[in-house]
Amino acid sequence: MGPSLLLRRGLQAIAVCAFVVVVTFLLVRIVPGDPVSAISGPQASAETREAIRAELHLESSLPSQFTAYIGDLLQGDLGHSIVQQGKSVTSIIGESLPITLYVVFGALVISAVFGVAFGLLAAVRGGGIDMGTRAAVMVFLAVPPFFLGLLLILLLALEIPVFPAGGWGEGWPQNLEYLVLPSIALSATLMPLVASVTRQAAKDAMRQPWAEAASARGLPARLVVFRHILPNCAASVITLLGFNASVLISGAVVVEAVFGLPGLGQELVTAVTERNYPVIQGIALVTALIVVAINLAADLLSLAVDPRIDPS
Repeated sequence: MGPSLLLRRGLQAIAVCAFVVVVTFLLVRIVPGDPVSAISGPQASAETREAIRAELHLESSLPSQFTAYIGDLLQGDLGHSIVQQGKSVTSIIGESLPITLYVVFGALVISAVFGVAFGLLAAVRGGGIDMGTRAAVMVFLAVPPFFLGLLLILLLALEIPVFPAGGWGEGWPQNLEYLVLPSIALSATLMPLVASVTRQAAKDAMRQPWAEAASARGLPARLVVFRHILPNCAASVITLLGFNASVLISGAVVVEAVFGLPGLGQELVTAVTERNYPVIQGIALVTALIVVAINLAADLLSLAVDPRIDPS
C-alpha cells in the first residue's frame, strides 16, 4: 500500500468530513422561520431568546457565523445545551458516547464471529446446512432489532434471569452483563449480511484452482478452510463491517431505548423531544465523523489484507 494511496484515502475522508461540518452548521440555520423561536418555543422570554441568538452567533452574517463555528470546532467546543443550562455539548456527548460505542463494538464482534462461522459452515458443508443458513439469514433480516431485543428481555432476563433486563452498571467488569443483550439485538441487522457475504466469498474461493490443488495435495479440509478460504473472505467481510457502521450507530438509538441505556441514542431522542438543537447538531457531527473514521479504517485494512482490491 503506497503513500499515494494513503494520501488519496485521507483526502477523501477530509472531503467527507468537510461536507459533514457544512451540513451540521446548516442544521440550525435551515429551520423554517426564526430558528430561535423554533428552539426556545413561543413562551420563552426576550432574555432567553437573546441568549440563544448569541450562543448560535445568529446576530452575525452567515460567513461570520461559519467562521465562528469552525473556530469553536477547532477548539473542541460544540456549544452548550439550551435545556441543561451551563452544560456543554461536549460533556453530554462525552458521557454518553462510550456506552454507544461499547454496544456497537459488541455488535460488530458478534456479527463478525458468528456471521463468518455460519457463512463458512454453509459454504463448506452445503446441503441442508446451507439451506438452513440461508433461511436463518432471511428470518433475521426480517426481524427488527427492537423486537429481537424485547424477545431477549422476555426469555433471558425475565423467564430465565441470566442477564439484566436493562439499565447500566456502576463499573467494569459488571457492565459487561448489561451489554450482552443489547449487542446481540443490534447484531441482528448485520450478522446475517456477514454470513451471506462470507458464504458467497467462500464458495467463490473453493472453485479456484489453488483451493482444488490444496485439497488434491491431501491437506485436511480444516486447514484448507482456515489457511486458504478464510483469508480470501476477510477483505469482503471487513468492507461490509465498515460500510454498515452507520447502520449500527443508527440502530443503537432504538436498542438503547429498549434496554434503557444512557447512551448517545437516548441523548439524541431527548434532544429532539426538547428541540435542543445544539445537542442535536453536536451528536450529528460526532457520529458522522466516527462513521467516516470507521469507513476509512475498514477501507485501509481491507486493502492491507488483500492488495488486489482496486484502489481507485
